[in-house]
Amino acid sequence: MPSIVQELSGHRDLEGLRILLDCPFKATVLREGPAQVSGPGAAWLVYLCPVHTVDLDGWPGTADHPDNGTNPCGTVFDYRSPEGRLQSHADLWLTPLTGVDPAAYGDRWADFLDQAHRVLLARAEEAAAAGEDSPLQNMLASMAVARRTAAKGDLGVAATSLGYCETLALSL
Repeated sequence: MPSIVQELSGHRDLEGLRILLDCPFKATVLREGPAQVSGPGAAWLVYLCPVHTVDLDGWPGTADHPDNGTNPCGTVFDYRSPEGRLQSHADLWLTPLTGVDPAAYGDRWADFLDQAHRVLLARAEEAAAAGEDSPLQNMLASMAVARRTAAKGDLGVAATSLGYCETLALSL
């Protein structure tokens, strides 16, 4: 018997796993994201606690399903294309953090990530010069991987690297 996750995902392979909240609680709800642009199933599934079920801007779902704490609140199963995951990272945290807009670079994700990396590097250097311990320093290695792999055309690895950065960005 297929699980609800398999059914909601359209039996597709998981493309990315993200942690978008720093919440200590187990999920009570599995929120189903909008349908995929192409193919069956939801674009993403997110596990939420009661508080975040009503208080998660930017992640409106098409339906909520009960969950018995199978995952921590904020866990996202992402079934989108690498480009879709990159756009999500840009929209939710990378553009607000850096001020770099992917729209300015068209479909050139490598150029966008290169500029975002430069901004984060400059901000991390400023924090270090001021004697501050900044989580930005920890993000630089993963941002460098995202930038290099996007330049090589591997947007999937770039999006996965940004998933790690997203988790670190929660502490900013």
